[in-house]
Amino acid sequence: MRLDHVNLCVPTDGVPAETRWLVDILGYQTAEPGPEASRFGTAHWFEAEDGTQVHLTVDAEHRPSGRAHTAIHVGDVLDDVIARVESSGQTTSAITFDGGRHVFATDPAGNLWELIGPPTS
Repeated sequence: MRLDHVNLCVPTDGVPAETRWLVDILGYQTAEPGPEASRFGTAHWFEAEDGTQVHLTVDAEHRPSGRAHTAIHVGDVLDDVIARVESSGQTTSAITFDGGRHVFATDPAGNLWELIGPPTS
């Protein structure tokens, strides 16, 4: 078993900012859904190197959860990702446990992300 994708909600005008977050900050690539997916309407899909995807759904009543989050392993590039997150104006907080550093940040839509990499030396 493996995770295929997560679907995150964004506010009505949130797709451009969320796209920049996913592509420019986290390193996802835009993904083209197959023709059969067009029946779902406009698709905003992004894919990581391992094939897992993030799908965005526009929701005019989007309210980010205070606790639910998306956790991804970014590995040795964690410090670079943190720098990009912080230079975008977002704040981060970090804890170390289970042998890794876990950095929390919210995306432009207010969704919480947990970015995981090696502990600092």
